[in-house]
Amino acid sequence: MIGLTFLRPTMASTPKYPRELLERVPAVVFGCLLPRELRIIVHPGVGLADGGVPWNVPVDLIPPDLRMPNTPLWLKLDDEMNILEVWRRDG
Repeated sequence: MIGLTFLRPTMASTPKYPRELLERVPAVVFGCLLPRELRIIVHPGVGLADGGVPWNVPVDLIPPDLRMPNTPLWLKLDDEMNILEVWRRDG
């Protein structure tokens, strides 16, 4: 009997996002649901039935004056999607 050899396709490395997509990512503060963590909604109005993507982030990453629910934010992310900088979105 001839043995079957299954060839698995090699996985392509995860493509890096273009730098300009990570420089200003919109987000909105949802609230504090867990101790020492803040839930934010990244890309509100896109995906998950137009609700965005929920992220729990350490509360220390968000400046105290930006922690109120419904505060619009800009995030600057690195290639691994870690938050580097946070500032208020005007309007």
